[in-house]
Amino acid sequence: MERDPKKPAFVRAPRYPLRIPLRYRPSGDQQWREGRTENISRSGVLFRTDHLMPLQTPIEMLLALPAEVGGGEDAATVICRGRVVRTEPPKGVEDDDARPAVAVTIAGYRLAHAQGTDPRRI
Repeated sequence: MERDPKKPAFVRAPRYPLRIPLRYRPSGDQQWREGRTENISRSGVLFRTDHLMPLQTPIEMLLALPAEVGGGEDAATVICRGRVVRTEPPKGVEDDDARPAVAVTIAGYRLAHAQGTDPRRI
């Protein structure tokens, strides 16, 4: 069966504009850093931060999803693993968050309460 050349080779997961604080760190680091999401999908997160990382850096993220995103009645704290796949330069100063951006894949995740709330245990 041949692929229709008029259709994209892959379908990108829908992105949702969601601006919430997150904590992240390169895998193995003890210190968490602060960032703010710009958008999120089931396959990745784009967030703004002061600390850029090299491409392919394994990363851990901790975010509290609002109830309307998490699908429950309460906010859900999610712990994710992934890799840096792209970085973007800072936006213009007129934007609410002009810091550089980091795009990260989501390779796996779990709810924080599944194994306690200790973010060191990803």
